[in-house]
Amino acid sequence: MIGWLAAATIVEKLYGSAVASTVVYHSWPFVGLWAVIAVIGLWLCVKRKLYLKPAAFAIHLALLVILLGAAATWMFSTEGKIYLAEGSAVSTYEKSDGTKGELPFTVGLEKFEMQFYAGTQTPSAFLASVVFNDGQAAGTHCEVSLNHIASFGGYRFCLSGFGEDGQGAVLKVTHDPIGYAVTHLGYIMLLLGFIGYMLSRATRYRAILRSLSSRYAAILAMCLLLPQGVMATPRTLPKDVADDFGKLYILHNERICPFETMAREVTLKLYGRTSYKGLDACQVATGWLFYYDDWADEPMIKVKSGQVRQLLGADSKYVSLNAFYDDTHSYRLSQAMQHPSNDVLEANEKCQVAIAMASGTLLRVMPLRRDNTLQWYVPGSLDIPTDIDEGQWAFMRNGMNLFDEFVVKKDWESAHVFIDKLRRYQEREGGGQLPSATRFKAELLYNAIETTLPSAIILILAGMLAVTLVARKGRKALHALVVAAIVVVFVYLTALMALRWIVSGHVPMSNGYETMQLMAWMTLLVTLLVFRRMRLFVPLGALAAGFTLMVASFSGSNPAITPLMPVLNSPWLCLHVVVVMLAYALLAIMALNSIMALIYRRNAELAKTLFLLGQALLYPAVFLLAIGIFIGAVWAGVSWGSYWSWDPKETWALITLLIYAMPIHAASLKRFQKPAFFHAFVILAFLSVIFTYWGVNNLLGGMHSYA
Repeated sequence: MIGWLAAATIVEKLYGSAVASTVVYHSWPFVGLWAVIAVIGLWLCVKRKLYLKPAAFAIHLALLVILLGAAATWMFSTEGKIYLAEGSAVSTYEKSDGTKGELPFTVGLEKFEMQFYAGTQTPSAFLASVVFNDGQAAGTHCEVSLNHIASFGGYRFCLSGFGEDGQGAVLKVTHDPIGYAVTHLGYIMLLLGFIGYMLSRATRYRAILRSLSSRYAAILAMCLLLPQGVMATPRTLPKDVADDFGKLYILHNERICPFETMAREVTLKLYGRTSYKGLDACQVATGWLFYYDDWADEPMIKVKSGQVRQLLGADSKYVSLNAFYDDTHSYRLSQAMQHPSNDVLEANEKCQVAIAMASGTLLRVMPLRRDNTLQWYVPGSLDIPTDIDEGQWAFMRNGMNLFDEFVVKKDWESAHVFIDKLRRYQEREGGGQLPSATRFKAELLYNAIETTLPSAIILILAGMLAVTLVARKGRKALHALVVAAIVVVFVYLTALMALRWIVSGHVPMSNGYETMQLMAWMTLLVTLLVFRRMRLFVPLGALAAGFTLMVASFSGSNPAITPLMPVLNSPWLCLHVVVVMLAYALLAIMALNSIMALIYRRNAELAKTLFLLGQALLYPAVFLLAIGIFIGAVWAGVSWGSYWSWDPKETWALITLLIYAMPIHAASLKRFQKPAFFHAFVILAFLSVIFTYWGVNNLLGGMHSYA
């Protein structure tokens, strides 16, 4: 089954979702394979008298119920789409196979509305007011939005799109009265079974915990050891002036934020860091704005590809903006852009960002309130309306020219005065649509303290030190120092995530960078909760969290805070991501535990303890992963009307669950009772976690590719 599912995701990538759905996911062989697995599982439960173990039997029975629900959905459910114009009503829908489906009632659209984040044109929600009429009442009025479906007459309706004119709405229709109910009953049974298993004393898991506790007295007496100039800078504004400029409001990434945030992201994009030659991001960004000639010659644009550097005639991985053009001012990458590689596209993007920064087209700092909406303009833009107050128009068009004069004259006192005047204009024009003072200050503080890499290095070094101390006597002071380092990083991450939450307005777990931070935070939390009883958690937790943050610092090379997509604006997102990330954290600790176990396999006492620890971690990790997956299915059901769509991320999450479920059945699969095989399997199994998290996004795509 695992091989079938993996192959199916490849088929979908190569030939599309429709082919994969027809050939694989909704084919008789696929359904038959699940049926065979269900029959074999039921036979094994009876053969091994699993019914005498209520908690374990309840889990397997719940899985059987979920499969029965999925079968009912496959056989009896229908789905399709309806397009509704405002004021219209229909009683038919178009099924997925292109045929017409009849509704036993009419559904009409009263109004479709887009809501926007304050002061921007970025949608925050889509709302459709619909009315259902079955001829027996005046009609039932409902609101349908992303993450909020409407149910009527056994049908579920979710918002899946809108008309090109922004008026009509496209509703997805699903009719699955049997499968939906049976499957969700199975989810409830599974959750209760997991809880019962973890609380029951007569389970293999509790036996492992008892054995593990008894062995820690022995391991504390053992020794566990590992083999033992001045640079010229381009001109820029004085730091105090640049910092003052950084506190202006700007519309960037479709949200209102400090100019400093935009400056950090631009500097990070171009150079790979948020500072350059001792200059902070605000000095770099304003340098590009007001001293273009200096910065166009400055080799600060990082080009990682040797092939692209060859096209630019550059020897260093850092090139100047002028290096992108030859002596005739022709663009050196023009020919490569006809059939561009990813490296060429990345270099071209950095070039365009530098040009946009230098030309001021990123500088949307001039707000204009019209008809209760707030529009943002670049100073001097020809798009600024002419039918506004003459003084306001002159300030928006020509004000920045005055600031340029102050820069040329080095009249920094007047520059401060102008910045203050511009900020007061922004506050007056923006009013309540600007971020609150608390939110604005929180973002400035976040910019000042946000740096993931040092925390990663601290944890990795602390973890390595803890490996040498975990079983040694007389080193309590050093051990306490390691734990203190973990506490400090945990507090720092907590503050960082809280600030990001305040700034973004939503729980920070909507992209890869944020979920990596969450996983590290949870790893440290688990470590601090259990390290007194399980001292091995100190090195394992520190190393797992450290490597996770290290990955975050690389993958999050541009961790911009952006408005939350409407589809993700749901409390189910928080619950789903938290549970899955906690499972991934435990699986990461398991992998490190197995690596350590293989390194010290000749130490019988320690090897036994590590084997027990790996088994003890396995059960909560698998249970949490299963719960997280099914929470995602419930979220899909209440948001989009169908609880499973065989998206590549869903499929690979299921593959990962099936892989890690294998060692739980060690009574049937005897090889998992051998420590060496168990540890090797756990290490290799973690590759499925890595592929589910990164590989799917980068290679397979799908609806979940945003994180």
